[in-house]
Amino acid sequence: MRRTLDGAERGPSRRRSLGLAAGALACFGLAAVLFLMALDTARWRGAVPDGDVRYRAAPEQTLWHPATLMPGDPARLVLAVGDDVRFREAVQALRRGRLEVGFTSDPTLALPRAEAQSRLARVAQSDPSAERRSRALGLLGVMSFAASLYETRGQAPLIAEAVKDFQAALELDPSNDEAKANLEQALQRRRALAALAGAGSTDPSPGGEGSRGAGAANSGSGY
Repeated sequence: MRRTLDGAERGPSRRRSLGLAAGALACFGLAAVLFLMALDTARWRGAVPDGDVRYRAAPEQTLWHPATLMPGDPARLVLAVGDDVRFREAVQALRRGRLEVGFTSDPTLALPRAEAQSRLARVAQSDPSAERRSRALGLLGVMSFAASLYETRGQAPLIAEAVKDFQAALELDPSNDEAKANLEQALQRRRALAALAGAGSTDPSPGGEGSRGAGAANSGSGY
């Protein structure tokens, strides 16, 4: 090994030392990344069930979004929880809209309803889970059904839209019992509207036959 007068290494030995140092730094960096990834993964695994519990007590909170450490949040991608969170946020918006209140121009209710409709439509169109797409379609049907209860005109088209959504939900997931029950209610109301139209009557009032159906419940109360 060749050295200078002050003892410094030269040539291949110095390059080997630098290579070892670089390798050690790379290993340290990889270990740090893996450690942070493990922490973020643990946080995400707890965020969804913990958020579900908190949602039932106070649905207005910001939920299901843990404070992560890695840029870009790769743990969320690895765990594939994004679709679960998107569906939950759609249901959360629907619950904030309080369909049971009926027609309202109050923006604190109207805006969440519009948000819920938009979010549910995206889930119904693009979610990889047929079960979640089915549930989203069922909730869209609930929104149309509820609107038919408090609208004074145009009830028949709203019921037709609800029936279509409930049927589509069952095509995707025949085990969707909520969609089955709501479809029965919607069909009953459609028959009642048709009978009244045939008799020359006006649209039934929100308190008339068919008002105890999908739209009368707190449809945003679960997943």
